[in-house]
Amino acid sequence: MLVHLSISQFTLVEHLELELKAGMTTITGETGAGKSILLGALGLALGNRIGDNVVRKGAEKADISATFIISDKVSQWLDSHDYPIEDDTCILRRVITQEGRSRGYINGRNASATELKALANQLIDIHGQHAHQSLMQKDAPRKLLDNYAGTRSLTLKTKQAFQAWQEKLKQKNNLQEDSAEQQAQRQLLTYQVQELDNLQLVEKEVAELEAELKRLSNADAIMFSGQQALTLCADGNNDDSSSSRSNSQDSALQQVQQAIQQLDQIDDDNETLKESREFLNQAQIQLQEANDSLHDYINKVEINPQRLQQIDQRLGSIYDLARKHQVRADALYDTWQELSDKLSALNFSDDDMEELIQQVSDLEKAYLKLAQQLSKKRHKAAGKLDKEVNTHFEALALGNARLETDIKSDEQYANSSGIDHIDLLVQTNPGMPMGQLCKVASGGELSRISLAIQVITAQTSNIPSLIFDEVDVGIGGGTAERVGRLLNELGKHSQVLCVTHQPQVAAQAQNHLQVSKIAGDEQTFTNIRPLDNKQRTEEIARMLGGVEITQHTLDHAQEMLAMGNG
Repeated sequence: MLVHLSISQFTLVEHLELELKAGMTTITGETGAGKSILLGALGLALGNRIGDNVVRKGAEKADISATFIISDKVSQWLDSHDYPIEDDTCILRRVITQEGRSRGYINGRNASATELKALANQLIDIHGQHAHQSLMQKDAPRKLLDNYAGTRSLTLKTKQAFQAWQEKLKQKNNLQEDSAEQQAQRQLLTYQVQELDNLQLVEKEVAELEAELKRLSNADAIMFSGQQALTLCADGNNDDSSSSRSNSQDSALQQVQQAIQQLDQIDDDNETLKESREFLNQAQIQLQEANDSLHDYINKVEINPQRLQQIDQRLGSIYDLARKHQVRADALYDTWQELSDKLSALNFSDDDMEELIQQVSDLEKAYLKLAQQLSKKRHKAAGKLDKEVNTHFEALALGNARLETDIKSDEQYANSSGIDHIDLLVQTNPGMPMGQLCKVASGGELSRISLAIQVITAQTSNIPSLIFDEVDVGIGGGTAERVGRLLNELGKHSQVLCVTHQPQVAAQAQNHLQVSKIAGDEQTFTNIRPLDNKQRTEEIARMLGGVEITQHTLDHAQEMLAMGNG
């Protein structure tokens, strides 16, 4: 149940804190006072799409939050979606900037508009003044009946089963349509994959071969430069280096050793001298280690013309195929895998096809089983719905009308919603044939029939809060009073919020909120306040009409309130 609504800087509302009660609450006010603002703000908190100019002029952002007392079922939803649970309440909040960006929250944690809507669908149900127009939509009768029958879970399972069946059926059909083009593709792939299979390429082989080729091709140069480096580093008077430098030239290691010997002859404890000697000692060690490492490297250098030829031939074969497939050599391995996968996808065996056909059959049976269960529930609910709606027709000045939910069940209608074709038929006068609601009923009749359906379906809903937004448009007098009584009765087991221009409807409510517009020097404000008994009498009198509110009008209003449950 909705217990609190907070609206800040939203269109004409500067700041509003509204406490809401159980039972029937009516919301009234002058035309243009801003009754739609209340529902508009609530709709945004529930995840509705953001319109234009929703943030009050001069403000940075609008902030709307709605607090609900929740059921165990809603608590389970919150828990399953990792939202915090605070006692038995839930707060839905939306913050909107002047630029139209928004942030949603559920119990203080970030939430998308989709998640706000999913949760809101379990908390509140809004019946608008144009609901009779929605009855014209093709799928409206089915949705209405499913809502009344409480088949939401079964409908979802049926939809999922249909999608699984259709997906597998599509896979089977695609496989059976093995055209000449696919045959040609299979032949080409077979040739290409066989050619690559013969190459027996190993992953990352190209990079390794190219690195080895580079080493073998440069072996002589590597050996020469390595020997020269050894001589310069530590080997000193090396015969191999005689052609490049004088035999009398000492190596770097020898020169460092000589420098150390010279420093050792200096008898001085100077710190700078000690530091220089330490640096030279470290250089001696590092030069020796470098010498050892170079020896190891040169000893491993291989001069192997035969291996060089093998690598050259292997890379040549790889490069040829890479050019053929128009890819880099290092991408040829991945190309081989991709072509192999494509060929495997085309090479279904007869056993694979038989298995696929069986899977399609099993999924179809599973879908039809659920669809038939759903159809039975719909047929059962349809008769009950017709009876209850027809009972309320007399109260809405439709005593001669009769509604019939027509269900045709056949597997030819199979879709994600089941195997039923559902339509609403109506007879507006005795002796007239039943016809489609949208073709037989007049505008006024359609509005009242829609209202009767909304009231009945709301009674079976497990949604705790119901909003009726000017659903009584186009009616008046005794009919409006009967509508008010229907909503009052509905308010005994659900919270009902009713926006209305009809005093006969407003008088039936237990609680009354008045919306008014206050014009300032520079800005206009919308205010919403709860009314006490005296204020209610004055508001009902205003709604009854007349240039001035007379004592007679006040007496009439007081009488209406006394007759109602307000």
